Amino acid sequence: MKSFFAVWLLKLLAYLPADWADRTGRTLGRRLDAGNSRAARTTRANVALAFPELDHAAQRWLVRASLKDMGEKAARMARVWVRRENNPDKIQDPENYHLFTDALAAGEGVILLVPHLGNWELLGQWVSEHGPLNAMYRPAKLEGIDALVLAGRQSQGYQVHPTNMQGVAGLLKALKRGEMVAVLPDQEPDAAGGAWATFFGQQALTMTLAQKIAQKRSQARVILASAVKKERRRYQVVLRAVDPAFSQDGGLQHMNDAIEALVREYPAQYQWEYKRFSTQPDGRQLYP
Repeated sequence: MKSFFAVWLLKLLAYLPADWADRTGRTLGRRLDAGNSRAARTTRANVALAFPELDHAAQRWLVRASLKDMGEKAARMARVWVRRENNPDKIQDPENYHLFTDALAAGEGVILLVPHLGNWELLGQWVSEHGPLNAMYRPAKLEGIDALVLAGRQSQGYQVHPTNMQGVAGLLKALKRGEMVAVLPDQEPDAAGGAWATFFGQQALTMTLAQKIAQKRSQARVILASAVKKERRRYQVVLRAVDPAFSQDGGLQHMNDAIEALVREYPAQYQWEYKRFSTQPDGRQLYP
């Protein structure tokens, strides 16, 4: 029943006029905040941990803005997953586009670090227009949502790989062919797939996948990428260079620092409802 309702809601959002869908998404975000939902509680905890310098009013503003953005983002992603809509939002001139074109021209493969900032589905569309895009895919918990998202991504030209060693081998082969590989670097991995690094002043179990791939394919270029909202239904792809020391042992901090710097520019567009600091070295519980 939960899966059926979630799919129904996404289909509704996908076929509403864009303005109505955006407003509906923002309203859902406000309801999550007012109803003291799990997403709201996690967002409040994360904002307090990441921005202790903000007073209570500023933190509350960021929480509300983040949840409204989450709802609007869901509405826009629904148009990609359900309607297979190509570029539903106009993308402004990419920032640092030369980093991307130079990396593609080198022909040694490109590793894109794609944090949960802005609209990553729209970013995937934009990237896949420039060449083959490879990414790992972990099935969603709800079967109906999983089928919808997977079909939507494959329709965009994604080459989807399983989240296991076979999948890692597939990514390495793609880089060897000079293709692009996208990695979500801010998901909390299991202990075997992560190492500790600081993120927004907190200890964060950080995924080592991108670093290990970069070590094995040292010729590949590494770029931090996001599609962030600039104004009403207009996005800009933001591309940033990552410190080359990232691929060295102990270099995960460089990756987290680059992600944090970008998130601080667009804090309301980050996925604060995700329990990024769920695991702590001393076993503390940071979430209510």
